[in-house]
Amino acid sequence: MFPSRGTLLDVGCGSCQVTTYLAREFEQVYALDFSETMLTAGRERIERVGATNIQLFHGTAQEFPRVVNHADVILSYGVVQYLTLEDFIQHLHECRRLLTKGGIVCAALIPNVALKKTYYREKLIPPQDQLAGELRRWMKLTRRRIKAFLEKDLLWDGIGNWFHQADVRQAANAAGFDVEFRNSWFYEYRFHALLRP
Repeated sequence: MFPSRGTLLDVGCGSCQVTTYLAREFEQVYALDFSETMLTAGRERIERVGATNIQLFHGTAQEFPRVVNHADVILSYGVVQYLTLEDFIQHLHECRRLLTKGGIVCAALIPNVALKKTYYREKLIPPQDQLAGELRRWMKLTRRRIKAFLEKDLLWDGIGNWFHQADVRQAANAAGFDVEFRNSWFYEYRFHALLRP
């Protein structure tokens, strides 16, 4: 979905599974995460696979480390679901600040709000043979949603924040990007956004 070579910035790299997989395609890789635990796991993985072109940094999706001053490709893989729309807009402005001419941003695995009810129906409350069973399951789901709201549990449904493609397009345009959407092959309730200046 995006070109190789040049410099890759992996935002929210976690334990660097995707980072180390992609590292051989780029001259330089910067990887950042806000979790020291994940950065430690990332260092261990980088050492284990023998990657020499990856530098790890502490940072957030909304504020990249100042030592990273450019990137040809910026990847946010499975990160957007943890951001509010306002956080996502800040993230895109940070991406625009660092992206080189001709570069691309890939915001991968964004939960698609258009498929949220389908996800809930198929994954959280699978169909029942009897109507009464279906109603009980919907009531249970409603209680879980209320409890999650009261406890501010973003990940109660295993997803996090859901996004409209129209909101992603508007945020991208405001940050100076054109956006192309692609469906996720393996995560049917998600989509990818490819952003170019």
